[in-house]
Parts: sequence; C-alpha cells; structure tokens
Amino acid sequence: MNTTRIMLAASTALALLGCSSMGNVQMGNDSTMTEATAKQLAGDVPLPQGAVIKQQDTLVMGSGNTWMGRLSLTVPGEAQPAFAWFRDNLPAAGWTLTSSSFSKLSLLTFTKAERVATVQMQGSNFGGNEVLITVAPAVRPASRP
Repeated sequence: MNTTRIMLAASTALALLGCSSMGNVQMGNDSTMTEATAKQLAGDVPLPQGAVIKQQDTLVMGSGNTWMGRLSLTVPGEAQPAFAWFRDNLPAAGWTLTSSSFSKLSLLTFTKAERVATVQMQGSNFGGNEVLITVAPAVRPASRP
C-alpha cells in the first residue's frame, strides 16, 4: 500500500512539473524541465513569452554566465516578430549581435565575454517557430610565428 502511494505521489509531482512554467517559459508536456536546468540558464539568455523548452533536445552544461550547450525551444507567433525579439532582447543580457540573417532558416550570432551564441530559427509545420540556441566557447585564431 505504501509503495502505491509513493508511486502516485511521484507521478503527480512529475505531471505537475511537466506542465509548470519558469517565469515566462513554458515546459513542454513531453519533457521535464528540472529546477537545476532553470537555474543554469537564469539571466544569461532571455527567452520570449510563451517559449516552450524541449527538454529532450536540450543539453546544458555549467550555469549562469558560463553555461555552454544547446537549448531547443518552440516559440509561438510569426517568424519576423520572433526573430526581432531575439535580435532586440539578447543585447539587454550583455550579448553583442555580430551577424544576422532573416530567411526561411534564420540565424543570429552573438558574442559575450569568451562565448559565442547562435540562434537558429525556422518555422514549424505545426505553427510557431523551432529555435535552437547554441552557446560555445569563442574560438581564437591561432597566432602565426
């Protein structure tokens, strides 16, 4: 009987966590956004209202202003406003826009300290936009002797 109660409590907690939100970011019901992942991203890369993090396609290593990895999202709305949101809001978090290209497959590139972030965005067949944010160490050219 105790095992049944524990399993029911754990299932309920996971279901609630899967439907919860992190500020203005929704967690997809097909994944679980852990508190640890939420803390890893805190304040470094802002996300638009209604963004859904696809945890199964997300890999985050490190935390705060030093995390590296891949963040997979679905962002609602039309492509142009979503593109403009990233272009206009990442600089407020300390990122510098270095290049951008808006098309069927849009790409924005930012730098911050010793890191580079790329935001790749493409319209989804189910509405909204599939967004992949990749953050990696900046590569410095090798010096020549």
